Amino acid sequence: MGRMNIMKTKRKLVIYYSATALWLVSILYWYYTYFKAIPEIDTSPHSIYDIYDNHYQLPSETSTVEAPANFKQDPNYQMLVEEYNITEKPVDDYHSSVYEEIFKNHNLTTVLANLNFKQRCDLYFRNLFLKNNNWILHPDRNYDVQFGKPYEDFINANLGSIREAYGNEKGTQPADDDGDFVKYKKQKYRELKQGEIDQMVVDDLDALRLYNKCYVTDDDPDQKQRVGNFVKEQRKLIVGEETKSQLLKNIEPFEYTKFEKLFNHGQSAHNYDHRIYPWLSFETPVFERWTGQLYNSIPNYREILKDKSQPPPIKTAKSEELNFFKKFKNQCNGKGIVLSIGDQHAVYTVNLIHLLRALGNKLPIQILYHDDISEDTKRALTTAAREDFSDLPESYRKASMYLPNDYLEKESNGLPKQEIWFVNMASVVHENYRDKFRGFANKLLATLFNSFNEFILIDADTAMMQNPEYFFQLKGYQETGSFFFRDRGTLGKRSKNDPPHLHRLAQTSIDKLMFNVDPFSNHTLHQNVFQGVQHSMESGLVVINRQLHFSSIIMIVYLNFVAPIKGKVYGDKELFWLGFAYNGDENYHFNQYGAASIGRLTRPGDRKRPDGTYHHSKELCSPHPGHINEEDGHSLLWINSGFRFCHQSDKINFDEEYVIGDKLAFLEKTPDAYRKFYFSPLIIRDAIIPPLASDYKHRLNGADEPSSGWMMDKYCKNYMWCAYLSVGGKAKNSDEDNTLEGKVIKFTQEEAALFDYYGDVWVGEE
Repeated sequence: MGRMNIMKTKRKLVIYYSATALWLVSILYWYYTYFKAIPEIDTSPHSIYDIYDNHYQLPSETSTVEAPANFKQDPNYQMLVEEYNITEKPVDDYHSSVYEEIFKNHNLTTVLANLNFKQRCDLYFRNLFLKNNNWILHPDRNYDVQFGKPYEDFINANLGSIREAYGNEKGTQPADDDGDFVKYKKQKYRELKQGEIDQMVVDDLDALRLYNKCYVTDDDPDQKQRVGNFVKEQRKLIVGEETKSQLLKNIEPFEYTKFEKLFNHGQSAHNYDHRIYPWLSFETPVFERWTGQLYNSIPNYREILKDKSQPPPIKTAKSEELNFFKKFKNQCNGKGIVLSIGDQHAVYTVNLIHLLRALGNKLPIQILYHDDISEDTKRALTTAAREDFSDLPESYRKASMYLPNDYLEKESNGLPKQEIWFVNMASVVHENYRDKFRGFANKLLATLFNSFNEFILIDADTAMMQNPEYFFQLKGYQETGSFFFRDRGTLGKRSKNDPPHLHRLAQTSIDKLMFNVDPFSNHTLHQNVFQGVQHSMESGLVVINRQLHFSSIIMIVYLNFVAPIKGKVYGDKELFWLGFAYNGDENYHFNQYGAASIGRLTRPGDRKRPDGTYHHSKELCSPHPGHINEEDGHSLLWINSGFRFCHQSDKINFDEEYVIGDKLAFLEKTPDAYRKFYFSPLIIRDAIIPPLASDYKHRLNGADEPSSGWMMDKYCKNYMWCAYLSVGGKAKNSDEDNTLEGKVIKFTQEEAALFDYYGDVWVGEE
């Protein structure tokens, strides 16, 4: 019996040690395959500067190494492009010039088959340094075409060919001082220099997105799994379905060039922070709670508020980790509401806080500013958030039957108090670049430097119609970690050159093959901006999950420095989704519906055709765009421009306003009637989402019907827009009918009662 036990024990040990040995072999093979060390540093005694040492030559001299073909000529390039379903850009295929440096010396197949993700990152930044030791993403980079001596030299060297081209186009030979010829010469020079400027933008965008992916979000488990699987599957595509032991059998091994070996950037490249983000001070914002408590680090709301519903920080960065944004990202926690304001927004923000109390908000609120709000503003906002609020407007009576039984706080029998924080961002930006973050750009900075993992970014004049937690439950947000809203579907056109130019600056196939960075797909290219329309997005309310999209948020902020992109959009409107797209992150969601006009339908009798008949189209005129929930096609999620009928009321001369026209025919034609109506809460009973033609063209007709869904009016300082339920109609002397129908929403009695109550709370009606 004892002998049998001994034999069993021996067998168990044999099995154990065998299994351990196999496990070690597997680990070693895995390490060799994915993290095998490639000799990095040349420690030989040779010198590239020693004229008596023939071993080396300067990188700028003619290389003795036979350069491989352009990477697109690699036999595996087209196969991979088709496998990943990459649509090549229909415009000039600009890609980072660093790739040119890499593929002068390495075959694409050799790189992709041998290097894991981290090694590819190392190769990229090694070559970036070799290309330019002084590289930096400068916020003050000048993207304008500079004339002067370079222009004169260009003309002197190319005058003959330019004159010939002009003659071929115009059919005449010009004099040198001819005005049209001078413009032509400048245009040719501008075209030449524009290519250099575009290459500069592409290089900078690529360096930023790859640095963030390689060294900031590289600790994200989902990203690690995605890039690991990407490299693994890519190798299989290149080599075929061989066994693991044969995986790289027929592929030439990768070796650094002798010049790549000369460069040493340490164990990692996270010490490039000052080159990638020279606009940063590398200080965190100062967080001040409404109590006056100050935090020089990111507060943990779960602990401070004793609120277990607040998610904790996902992980804690190691103290020795030097990368600024990796530490910041990993310390963020919880979910909340974010605003960026100055003193001029104080009144609107007080009204907004009152509305959030009426909505039953329990999320913390962060007010981010740039050292530009006063102590008086802080006191006013704190009072709005913390004082007892039990004296409710008369409209509460009708609305109360639709509110929860525990709607009012037990202690005060009033609206719930708000957890409000003031976050001073002045310390986060290097003093040389603080002027870069004024106005709209301050909101972009707030997107990055609030401390929530999940947040709703709103403007001070945004009026929510649902409890803030509702927005985190939207299916589009749950699926993508972001939720954006569409602007009014107007037909305002942009330059025909804008869409191809924006596309030209985007990432391309080689970014996908090397780093799994996706080029623009139809998801981005079908946005209105790329169809030649002026606007796609309304940015008054944005919902983002930081952990899923952190590097895209950094890209949003960086686009503020890139004039060739920023100059093509109004304020911050398009920079959110463009920041995602230029980061290779198309996992963003737009609400299905465009903005609606919110208020009350125009009475049919107030707008008749010249012959006295009624129009087919319904009309709703309002200064307020609103946003309808795509999930039920009915619920009103939020409106813009506050809750007064006209948010410009303080700036209006009512002696002039009441005689503008006849759109507000239901009002008595007196200044006092207009003044009272403008300062009163918006009455919400209806909404119209106008149709938007797929070709983005007017629907001209002979039936006196509107040809487009939106028409701006002069009321309310030109902020009032009239929306139409249908556009187009029958042509004159023809049966052809090009009518398009939109969507009308009639709100219920319950909704109307709640809207009235929320409006009274916002405005302060007793």
